[in-house]
Amino acid sequence: MDFFFNPKAIAVVGATPNPFKGGFSILKNLITGYRGRVCPVNPRYDEIEGLPCYPAVSAIPDPVDLAVVFVPAKAVPEAIADCIRKGVSGVMIESGGFAEIGPEGRALQQTVVDMAKKAGIRLWGPNCMGLVDAVRGHVFSFLDPGALQAGFIPGNVSLVVQSGMLSAGFLVDIMTNGVMGISKVCSVGNKIDVNECDLLPWLMEDPDTAVIGLYLESIPEGRRLIDLCRKSAKPIVVLKGGKSEKGAQAAMSHTASLAGNQRIIADVLAQTGVIEACDFKQMMDLCRSLAIYPEKPSGAENRIAILTFSGGAGIVSSDFVEQMNLKAAVLSTETKTKLRRLFPDWMPVANPVDLWPAMEKHAGSDLNIYSEALRATLADPGVDAVLLHIFVGNFRIKVNLEDIAAQSRDAGKPVFIWMLGRREQAFQTQVAARQQAIPVFQELHRAVECLAAVMHRKRRAAPGTSLQDAHEPSLPPSVLRQLSECAAGPLDEYASKRILKTCGIRTVGEEIVGGQGACAKAAARIGFPVVLKGLQPGGIHKTELGLVRLDIKSKAEAVRAFKALKAKMNGRGQVLIQKQVEGSIELILGLMRDPQFGPCVMIGLGGVMAEVFDDAVFAMAPLSHDEGLNLMGRLRGQKLLNGFRGDPPVDRDEIARMLTALGNLGLAFLGIQEIDINPMLVGPAGAVAVDATIILS
Repeated sequence: MDFFFNPKAIAVVGATPNPFKGGFSILKNLITGYRGRVCPVNPRYDEIEGLPCYPAVSAIPDPVDLAVVFVPAKAVPEAIADCIRKGVSGVMIESGGFAEIGPEGRALQQTVVDMAKKAGIRLWGPNCMGLVDAVRGHVFSFLDPGALQAGFIPGNVSLVVQSGMLSAGFLVDIMTNGVMGISKVCSVGNKIDVNECDLLPWLMEDPDTAVIGLYLESIPEGRRLIDLCRKSAKPIVVLKGGKSEKGAQAAMSHTASLAGNQRIIADVLAQTGVIEACDFKQMMDLCRSLAIYPEKPSGAENRIAILTFSGGAGIVSSDFVEQMNLKAAVLSTETKTKLRRLFPDWMPVANPVDLWPAMEKHAGSDLNIYSEALRATLADPGVDAVLLHIFVGNFRIKVNLEDIAAQSRDAGKPVFIWMLGRREQAFQTQVAARQQAIPVFQELHRAVECLAAVMHRKRRAAPGTSLQDAHEPSLPPSVLRQLSECAAGPLDEYASKRILKTCGIRTVGEEIVGGQGACAKAAARIGFPVVLKGLQPGGIHKTELGLVRLDIKSKAEAVRAFKALKAKMNGRGQVLIQKQVEGSIELILGLMRDPQFGPCVMIGLGGVMAEVFDDAVFAMAPLSHDEGLNLMGRLRGQKLLNGFRGDPPVDRDEIARMLTALGNLGLAFLGIQEIDINPMLVGPAGAVAVDATIILS
């Protein structure tokens, strides 16, 4: 990727002296900021902007390692062929008119892909805005030069954006609002070759990048992406477009992208510690916050102190703190003593700390109430971070941003600011806060949201484990043989559970019975009450088909149930008898093969809870034991898992082992499309699979 970011010479195919054309903008931007050789390419001109213009890239006498192509889509294949003849390493296609327009464009796009693969060159785009490096002042894009007059704000946040105009919008917004700086913006468009998985390794090693933000409409290499995210020591924030049905349709018409299963995408990203954003501004705010505080303080317990000029704002902040799974800090006696010196005698001190009475008391003095209160609060060992409310443009509120930044650094604790005030002063404060590396927000909820992202981020002593380093799971020969001999489609419950039991998942005691006498004997041997089920080829939903008989308490009942099931199945199929298991909690465990992420395991609350609360979470296999525990920890029904109203708690280690086994099973046998264990009953003796289905492709 280095020839895209640090080329020695760039050819601009489609350069033009017409200031209203994109080819002119690309050339003008390069001349303005890029320090390497720039070679305009257009057979109609001998010179553009004082530079020699060549009829083709192959006519340029010196080596060229990057070409930026901005010509009509139908002319792109010939431009690529010419770059191949020249030996160009990378081509950035900024033209539109490819897969995003329909079948004709898809065919043209495939032609270009085939040419590049055969020649071994890399393609960036098409239908994109290219690359902007704000640190070096490089603009490899047709972004309007006039929009750049405000100048870049260099920073340490890099973006990979699957949208051309959106990347331009990000840049203009950042430059004109002064809220944050930027390192690089990579607009990748249709991603016919270079995608986020190619750019992430480069950005992960880039010394100018501390945080990476991704706006993606498709994830073509899901497992590779997650592998990179696991290894990244830098925070990664992702905004996924195309989540809804209409959103997916929009993505299809925009960059020919397929939107995947959003629930799986969200859960798999959470599994790796990636932070998912819901909108563009939120993504930028999360990125800039994590750029300032990439890791939570060591040993922090998410205890937040609130310093405010308004009692009402303090109350609302407390609500948001609780909603974001943070804690309102309990101030120590020593801290309260320090703060009482600032307040009138009648004012009690508690968190949130309303500073207005203190400011009234010391009106006209040189004492900075904010600085003094912040110093006392940050020194409190029971405080892990501070949310500071300020008003700018009067109200006698004095705020020293330089002092606030210094106190935060010295204490090693984050300070986030929510700001109200006059528009001009608010803008100046935002700029000053950015220069001091203090996160400032004009929306209270967003301030707490970004503070929570910092405080909930897990500390990493070293990059995470790669999927490629993980142990390759294997299956017992008997299981492989059984699976290999089965036809595509669902296995019956009995066969499915025999396989699961061999893989370490505990199942209910059961057997197939061939006649009425065998049924009566088996029922007595297993012990009443028992359950009888009719097994038919392809019949997954036995209850809906009327093939389940519960609470059978005698041999006579067992025989009657056997005869009824046989009649229901017209004499075909088998009858399964099993012990009726009681459990206080019903879980659903499963595996599905996602087109983007491959085998993904699932756990959810079963029974009535599944229908009412839809409480289920996913993770990509393979899972470590700790990841299995973390997956359970993301369920909303934690009270049920911990033991509710006298019920015993779930053995989380046992369930984690089962989740790991399910993932390994899906990885070891690629023919498994789905596994459904429903229900997994949890009782005093542990968890047992009562019903299960394995579906083969």
